[in-house]
Amino acid sequence: MASHYNQRARRVLASDISSVTLYNTTMTRNWDVEGSFVFEGYHTTAGCGTAQDSGFLILLKDTIPWTKMCFKWQGTGTASCWSFSDSTAHASATGTPTGNMHPYNEASGDRLHDNYLTWEQAAYQPHNRTTACDNQADNFFRFNSALLKRFRMTRRRSTTSSLSGIHHGRSCSSAGIGSISIISEIFIW
Repeated sequence: MASHYNQRARRVLASDISSVTLYNTTMTRNWDVEGSFVFEGYHTTAGCGTAQDSGFLILLKDTIPWTKMCFKWQGTGTASCWSFSDSTAHASATGTPTGNMHPYNEASGDRLHDNYLTWEQAAYQPHNRTTACDNQADNFFRFNSALLKRFRMTRRRSTTSSLSGIHHGRSCSSAGIGSISIISEIFIW
């Protein structure tokens, strides 16, 4: 991602991170890899309900003006309930479960791309892009537990809020080292 509407995208580094908040998640990596910030952790709590939620919130410093973000998510494990920067988020104990991002709206520029075992498959396309709490056949997170699923998500920042970033939460999910989440290749512009 080089530029977007004459705005040059900036790759996020570890020095751009204000905080990483964990809830029932163990962090295994949180530093720069090949010139880009990478977060990796595994979800430690299985089962359903608020106490069994797991997740993380990565907030970026406000050192440069930005209104859009793109990041790569990769993960293993299963979950009936999950969220990606959504106001009905699981693991809201991390605080700011929306990551201070606008609600997902493709007409306004939000996008999912570079999908693998997620929305590129016809069976999963009808499902909501940012949250679930169901056992429906179109919930991609219920299947392929050992395989590394992935997507890139482009989101719009809510500039009426304070710090913004990336939130991911799970519940009714698998746990342990087979339930990994990796955030990498974060760009802001």
